[in-house]
Amino acid sequence: MISVAIKVETTCDTCRMPMPVNTLAREVGCQSCGRPTALGAALWQALLRGPVYDGPRMLRNEGRRSLTGKLSAAYTRLGPCCHGCEKEIPAASIQEVREQAMFRCDRCAKQTWVRTVPAEFAGALPNITHIAGEDPDPLTLAPALVAETATFPCPQCGSPVPFDGVNRACTCRFCNASVHVPDDFVYRGRRKVAARWFLCFHPLVADGAPAAMAVVAGLFDWEEPPDVAVDAADNLYCAARQSHQVTVGYETTKKTDDVIWSVDRSLNIRWLHRNRSKAVRLVLSPKGTLLVTGWGWSSRPWLSVETGAPVGGAPEIDMNLLDCHDMACDHDGSLMILKGDRLRRITPEGAEMPVWPGGAQRGDTHASSPRSFPDCPVEMSTADMRVCCGPDGSIYLMNQHELARFEATGRKIYGVTLSFDPPGSKYRTLGADVHGNAYVLRSRQLVQISSTGEQTVVLESKIGALPEARMSIAVCRDGSIWLFGAKGRAWKFAPGGTLLFASEKELRADRVAANELSQQTRSAPQGLRMGQEQVASDAMSGSYEELFMAERIRERRLKGVAFGLTVLFIVVLVAYRAFD
Repeated sequence: MISVAIKVETTCDTCRMPMPVNTLAREVGCQSCGRPTALGAALWQALLRGPVYDGPRMLRNEGRRSLTGKLSAAYTRLGPCCHGCEKEIPAASIQEVREQAMFRCDRCAKQTWVRTVPAEFAGALPNITHIAGEDPDPLTLAPALVAETATFPCPQCGSPVPFDGVNRACTCRFCNASVHVPDDFVYRGRRKVAARWFLCFHPLVADGAPAAMAVVAGLFDWEEPPDVAVDAADNLYCAARQSHQVTVGYETTKKTDDVIWSVDRSLNIRWLHRNRSKAVRLVLSPKGTLLVTGWGWSSRPWLSVETGAPVGGAPEIDMNLLDCHDMACDHDGSLMILKGDRLRRITPEGAEMPVWPGGAQRGDTHASSPRSFPDCPVEMSTADMRVCCGPDGSIYLMNQHELARFEATGRKIYGVTLSFDPPGSKYRTLGADVHGNAYVLRSRQLVQISSTGEQTVVLESKIGALPEARMSIAVCRDGSIWLFGAKGRAWKFAPGGTLLFASEKELRADRVAANELSQQTRSAPQGLRMGQEQVASDAMSGSYEELFMAERIRERRLKGVAFGLTVLFIVVLVAYRAFD
């Protein structure tokens, strides 16, 4: 059974406070002021059009968003589960429900409400048979279970004083005392959060999504190398821009789609979000969050590594500060930033802090010797500089020809001159593992620098193992290496250089070139084209008929107005003569 988890939010019409909508209902009561907000079937139909029609074609754990009027929804392809322990509810149990039922979880004892789609919403939810995990609809419950009107005890006589959440000044109906309702009482224990509930499709609805293999599903389908990161569990995070061909009539155009997704070490999709803004930089924090920056992204750029959704209550950061040459996240969650010819360190909230705790800040690093990186460097030419924070707490600074490793206090461990040609690329070319090894991607070499500064060539393009192309690197904690090239190419190598995965060797969905797509469209069967033309003709005829009817109605209204004015004139004239 296919199901889609959905979270809906709106704003109260009375007090304008955010209000979760955790049930499919005609009206929902505000948790702040107690006033109801009406939600019509037409509004629900517009909002749920995305989940209903995209659900069977979405990938598992893929998330999208929709916005209609005052309602906003975030929906994810996910099986129905308990809100308490997230144990999946068997599809057979849901399909057995004829009207409504309460399931008690045998693991955590939490109850889940399941019901069939109400008749009044059947038109808005085609192919949906059941709804699971809602808050009970107040209109379907006994009067004793309906929430009471919000009240505040009178400070003079103790009688309950009803209030609407907008006017904090009220009058007690018993003693006529003036009562001021404090905000702390209004929101105390009354504000709910948006909870997900599930739309369950009919069993005959086929799964139209591609196979769960990441390559077949089209995740490795970008033009330019993406921005990537790997966490301690070897989960891969990627922000990429994908392109596809769209045909409208006989014209074929190229459309782009910015996506951000995560897969586990077996390439099973953990979550996926489409239609995002283009990501310029993606940085993983050890605190379980993901920082994504770029034009159009929020000033609270932290995402959850578990779901890819924005982190609630995340701090706001000055986006101009994050517009930098390079950035990395240290083991304590602080950000190391290369900006304005300086190395800077800021807290996750965006506050400035010392770059090297407990160390004296040093200056210029423009010399060509490995010793050009002093202890505790701050001022430097950031035009060609890269920064990396290793999982063992080391800090790495690299320009086109040199690499230096520092302790957390700023003491330099080593400085080495890098051989071979610099990559000359804007993509990430520096990474490190938990053992203190650094990995540098050059134009035709992948070089490992040990914890003491010895260099070893891991891969080289001369022997065919390393592609000679623009690439980006992501290093796992154990020393496994991900490389990402253009045109959807990606490789994963073991610590010794053994190839573990190559996207170009996996099965892919067939992609039709733009010229072939246009040719297929033009060479469609004559009957199909005639059918399309007939549909267009019928639609045009219908449009003309509607215009004709509208014109007839307008003429009738004008004649009616003219007739009314004539009668009024005659009545006035007769009255005038009678008065004379």
